[in-house]
Amino acid sequence: MRYIMALLLSLALAVPAFAGFEGPNASTGGFAGPGPQTITKAAQVQNALDDTPCTLEGNILERLSKNKYVFQDDSGKITVEIGQRIFGPNRVTPETRVRLTGEVDHKKQGRANEVDVRYLEIVK
Repeated sequence: MRYIMALLLSLALAVPAFAGFEGPNASTGGFAGPGPQTITKAAQVQNALDDTPCTLEGNILERLSKNKYVFQDDSGKITVEIGQRIFGPNRVTPETRVRLTGEVDHKKQGRANEVDVRYLEIVK
């Protein structure tokens, strides 16, 4: 009987220790402050940190290699990396306006930053 009472008492004390706030402002651990702002212009890519999120709207002008392309918006030109699976069934020409979503790929000193594209959308 004492054994059962001791077990029930230990369970009663241990269960509230696992309780936590589950509301909309609950923290899941890690840093919860401001992060990098999303880049929206090609000219901002050169000064951005690695893995900075970006959403660019403009045109893909030419193919440089297997997965590298020249992208241009109203602020300038940059190199973007787009895998073939990202294009999917979409046919894109230099006249097609696209929205690219991805992140900055920071290169070593002396080389221009690129954007690693995760999603391509044709803008109508």
